[in-house]
Amino acid sequence: MRARLIALGGITALTSAGLVTAGCTAEAPVVVPPPAQVVEPPAASAGGACVLWDYAFIEDRTGVRFTVAAGDQVDDTATCVVQTEAGAAPSLVLTVVDRTSADAALFTAELMPAKATRVKGLGRAGYRLVRAAGKGTGPGIEVAWLSEAQQLQSLKFTFAAGATGDAVTDMTNRLVDMAKTMDTTDGGSAAG
Repeated sequence: MRARLIALGGITALTSAGLVTAGCTAEAPVVVPPPAQVVEPPAASAGGACVLWDYAFIEDRTGVRFTVAAGDQVDDTATCVVQTEAGAAPSLVLTVVDRTSADAALFTAELMPAKATRVKGLGRAGYRLVRAAGKGTGPGIEVAWLSEAQQLQSLKFTFAAGATGDAVTDMTNRLVDMAKTMDTTDGGSAAG
């Protein structure tokens, strides 16, 4: 009988320590993993001119939260297009031509559209242009400049249909300020 009591005492001790689970009436705790988090890849991961900025920088400058980016590089021209998941507009396109021999006079005479307005204090020469709404989109804004690093750069913003005149004016000012921030002497960007 004493052997049975020792054995029973040993089993009780093992059960108390959580080492014996077979035949127990207590349920094992259910481990619930934390909810999965969607990690948004940075805009720079799209390549092309997207390496010059990130979504936070773009949102800070434009007030628009973009979440989709696509970039490309062909010869010495790099591009980046950012959009929202809602569709093709609004969108913002950055184009950078790595090196040009153009000077400010040539940029203004040959590359600036006739209806564009010069922007003082933007690179060596710069302009802004507002375009009428297109089929299925709102108006477009183009800000282009010959950078201090001797690059041709442009920002083109396209609104979704129905944009107001006040929104266009505000975004034009935002893009000019953004362009001034991005114009550096070494061809880099202030983004990031």
